[in-house]
Amino acid sequence: MPYTRRSGVRIHYRVIGRGSPLVLVHGYSSSGLTNWVSSGWVELLSAQYTLLVPDLRGHGRSQKPYATTAYSVSAMAEDVLAVMDREGFGTAPVFGYSMGGMVALELLLAHQERIEAAIIGGMGSYFPRARGRFSIERQADASTAPRRRPAELVRFFGSYLSQFDPIALDRVFRGVFQGNQPVEPARLHEIHVPVLVVAGTRDPFFAPARELAASIPGARFVPLAEEGHLSAIRNPIFRAEVEAFLDRPEPGSPGQ
Repeated sequence: MPYTRRSGVRIHYRVIGRGSPLVLVHGYSSSGLTNWVSSGWVELLSAQYTLLVPDLRGHGRSQKPYATTAYSVSAMAEDVLAVMDREGFGTAPVFGYSMGGMVALELLLAHQERIEAAIIGGMGSYFPRARGRFSIERQADASTAPRRRPAELVRFFGSYLSQFDPIALDRVFRGVFQGNQPVEPARLHEIHVPVLVVAGTRDPFFAPARELAASIPGARFVPLAEEGHLSAIRNPIFRAEVEAFLDRPEPGSPGQ
């Protein structure tokens, strides 16, 4: 597996597939493996895209500093750019979920010339009151996301726990989330590339995500009925919307 230190921290990443580049950015306490490979997204998208799948600092197989100052959304955006630079991609679309959506927003505001389009899932323009450090939820009976079989759950949690570092994740939380907001709302009008925002209706981030889409010129919002923060990532409508958006990422109606 390739690594890069171009952002100042050793970043592990995967390169999978063939075609034009697409960057997948995972969420808090997750990794490229658990967020994107285990959920089926890599299998779905790798037939058409060269997927760049980094493990952000403090996560997965990447370096895990124990200093809170090592962690910020801007530092994680630099991790993504380091991977793009290492692989020779000047521009690419970015798909971020949860904390990865915060990183995608940072890239859109600080490095918009590098980002062709953005998909932001499970994240909004502010943190909801119900947000906690970790998402723990029961999948709704009406959810249409495939349910993992017991053997799949064992493999998933085995992969998750093998890369789990509670000290590093505490520092990530303190540096990225504590006392901060996902994005500066007053700057969202500066985004002028196609943006798709998706969230489950049972996700605490549903209302913030809807507001995020309404604040970005031309952004389109897709609600996923009866999906929570964890189940939405496996929803088939989400996958179809992303495929259609990437095929022709034209701006929609604001706040649609």
